[in-house]
Amino acid sequence: MPKIIGFYGNTPADLCMYTAYAMQNTGKRICVIDNSKDGSLFHCIPTPDKQLTAVTSRSVDFIRWYPLVQWHELDYDYIFVQLGTMPQQLCLALCSERILVTDCERTNLDAYSRHMQQCSMPATVLLRGFSRDWVRTEQIIQQIKSYLADSGNLIEQWLFLPYDPADEAYRIKMQYGVLSQFSHISKSMEQVLMKLMQMLETRDRVQIARAITDAKHGKIAAAADTRNIAG
Repeated sequence: MPKIIGFYGNTPADLCMYTAYAMQNTGKRICVIDNSKDGSLFHCIPTPDKQLTAVTSRSVDFIRWYPLVQWHELDYDYIFVQLGTMPQQLCLALCSERILVTDCERTNLDAYSRHMQQCSMPATVLLRGFSRDWVRTEQIIQQIKSYLADSGNLIEQWLFLPYDPADEAYRIKMQYGVLSQFSHISKSMEQVLMKLMQMLETRDRVQIARAITDAKHGKIAAAADTRNIAG
């Protein structure tokens, strides 16, 4: 039975894809399901046919929509699901790990605080897009956290991803389906990927760092295979 990892929030597509590619480089069989309404993740995959609903890229299988009752029946080690902005409780309940990715806009933090309370599903919260100097200012971080204070018992851990021009350039570029590698992502992005992978699988830091480096440069683990869903 696969481990199902749910990504949701404002801008989770790049993090979902990077984690999937990095995990593939550990030799795991990976599938990514775009369950969002806008299909923002599926649009990021290089494909000659925009009408496809399933495609394989870099030995990772991507599916646009899939019956959620059948997620656990898919023959993979990991299934990464882009759940959309405000996923339903049932979708969240099917995931063994949930990662909420959001910026620091107060309206978004307030909305996700209410959503987490309504769903009562614990999640890792990843804040992104803020000034790098904020990380060094604990008072500001605590103020940002306060807007999710009512959901504090549901927050398993916090991750922080400051704004970086390279990360943003890749995030935009991938939406046009032309991204083949992301070799110049920021150190902060690499650190976040490292922490996400340590959350999902017990491996030493050297193995994880190597997998991330290989994924950044478009490498593929020979040990992994796909389920040929695109064929």
